[in-house]
Amino acid sequence: MVKKRVIPGDFLSTEEEFEPGQNAFIEEGSIRSDSIGTVVENTEHRTISVEKTKNVIPIKKGDIVFGEVGLVRDSSVILYLSTVEADHTKKVLSVTRASLPIRMVSRDYVKHLKELFKIGDLVKAKIAFVAPYGIDVRTDEPELGVIRAFCAKCRKPLQLFGSQLKCLGCGDTGGRKFSTEYSLK
Repeated sequence: MVKKRVIPGDFLSTEEEFEPGQNAFIEEGSIRSDSIGTVVENTEHRTISVEKTKNVIPIKKGDIVFGEVGLVRDSSVILYLSTVEADHTKKVLSVTRASLPIRMVSRDYVKHLKELFKIGDLVKAKIAFVAPYGIDVRTDEPELGVIRAFCAKCRKPLQLFGSQLKCLGCGDTGGRKFSTEYSLK
């Protein structure tokens, strides 16, 4: 068995030598890789395949994701996603950005998103909608929302005192749509 690393589209062999196996396809007489991974030649069965190095799982409605606030607009918040928690295991993401529409932030009336989220906040959210053009997430449950916030003035982590966030560095206070799992209590 011979192993070498390949990326999608790399030439593996000709169809005269081998049959395409898992994660391989034929294009104009050539067998090519459709994944990042290691080439596996099975000379006994005359197949060539690619063993993936990482499996990328598709995101689905209901998955829990963690991300950082990248942009706060009047009608939505843009999150840069880092991990997804599905079936109590953390997995690699295939999409890195999601939108949090104002209507999915809280069950209470939300007038201004800039009062509830700041750039750099770490957020726990749930996938609400998945489409080819984008992903919407929601934070309208108690365990969802900001899990770590930083001071807008000095960028130190904010401590939670009751229902108010306070910076121990400069004394600034601020409100957020924080999770019941906020990390600095």
